[in-house]
Amino acid sequence: MKKSKPISTSELERLADQSAMSRRDFLRSAAVLGVSLGTGEILAGCTPAPPGTSTPSPTVDVTGNNAPPRMDDNNNRPTMPSNYKPAPTFTPQPEVEWVGRTVSTATPRSSYIPEWFCSVCGQRFMNLDAYKQHALDTHTWRLPEIKRVDKPTYEQFIVGEIERFDEKNTAFSRRMWDEAYMKLTAETQTRPPRDAWAAFEGQALVAGAIYVDNKAGTLHERYGGYNGHVRGAGGLYDWDEPVNATRYPVDDPLAMTERIKEVARIYGASLVGVTKLDRRWVYSHYYERATGKYGRLTVPFQYAIVMAVEMDWKMINESPGYAASATTALGYSHMAEISSSLAAYIRALGYPATPHGNDTAQSVPLAIDAGLGEAGRHGLLITPEYGTRQRLCKVFTNLPLVPDKPIDFGIQSFCETCHSCSSACPVGAILTGDRTTEITSICNRKGLLRWPVDTARCLLFWKENGVECSNCVAACPWSIQTKRDWLDL
Repeated sequence: MKKSKPISTSELERLADQSAMSRRDFLRSAAVLGVSLGTGEILAGCTPAPPGTSTPSPTVDVTGNNAPPRMDDNNNRPTMPSNYKPAPTFTPQPEVEWVGRTVSTATPRSSYIPEWFCSVCGQRFMNLDAYKQHALDTHTWRLPEIKRVDKPTYEQFIVGEIERFDEKNTAFSRRMWDEAYMKLTAETQTRPPRDAWAAFEGQALVAGAIYVDNKAGTLHERYGGYNGHVRGAGGLYDWDEPVNATRYPVDDPLAMTERIKEVARIYGASLVGVTKLDRRWVYSHYYERATGKYGRLTVPFQYAIVMAVEMDWKMINESPGYAASATTALGYSHMAEISSSLAAYIRALGYPATPHGNDTAQSVPLAIDAGLGEAGRHGLLITPEYGTRQRLCKVFTNLPLVPDKPIDFGIQSFCETCHSCSSACPVGAILTGDRTTEITSICNRKGLLRWPVDTARCLLFWKENGVECSNCVAACPWSIQTKRDWLDL
């Protein structure tokens, strides 16, 4: 995947001053540089202090024909120009305060020490890397304005009758029964890897990441992970575990809800929310890829506890490659562990509960209902904390709980003008234009005004590439690990 040449802070400021780049490109470049405070303030204040600037450091102005030292290519230590001559010595004050420490200046100095100055807190740093790390650690843990709303933001785009979706029509399921799609898949040739041994090691990395879900998620011999419950097969996603005959009294459902969230985080959930189970998002029929079993689906539960598992930013950013595939696979293993653990906890309290991965119901609309985020152009969940970098699992239960309200933090308007995910898709599976009611195939449901995703075409690229693709996840500006207080929504 071709990578663009890195841009420096000074070049970013120059392009901004000349109006030579769009606002979004400016913000994305600033985020990559670690500049996620007030951008104007950062670019004005957090720059190398020029010679002669009044600072507490024990520096000496260079006069005459002497040029100031230059930064090396890594902006780490100054190098002197060939025509540099030491300036006349002088007698400084005995001691001077510099960057929080006292430095003796008994010996005359004749060098200029470059610094990076943070105008937000006043600290100074000897190189750019130290300043960037400071900005990340100290000033960037901020989130956009999040509003709790009465209805999820997708409601405004429901323009027709919403029928329950058949799990058999997902692209993953169609590879098992749809002869036309199976033929396309078989005809798609997998490109040989550029480096066979690197691919070999990458496959091993993925195998270790999916191991828990593969071996324990469901115990059926044909189950390979990446899905969820298989009827009668046992495993972490089993629904037949006994419920404690002694029931824990729940006098305060709100307190119980807070405790459930606390326990979910103890078990490893990055985010957790609660919603009443909207039957529109429960599959009309189940389809088990491991067994080929197919049938009508009913869910006798009132609440869904939806949990998100963060995926590693650096690994996702390697998409489409094995590192991104591995962090996705690891997310699936964690999904099986976390959802099954929380369901076991609830059953031990005396209430029925079942764990779920991708099975039984559509996770994205349930996560939206539970207040975790909003749907993006790419059809995936975008959260304020991790953007698109999460996997979703859920637990269904009748334990008395208090549902969370959905949230609105501007994603619908943002995605209308942002095309990062569609531009990054290698096969154009994500719509670039306006929302539409048209569907790409039976993989999409009707009745929604949205950006339909051609998931069937997406999976064909996976086959061609030899490894899964997460370009849309990595390209989403909200997935960048630095927090996004600089977005003006």
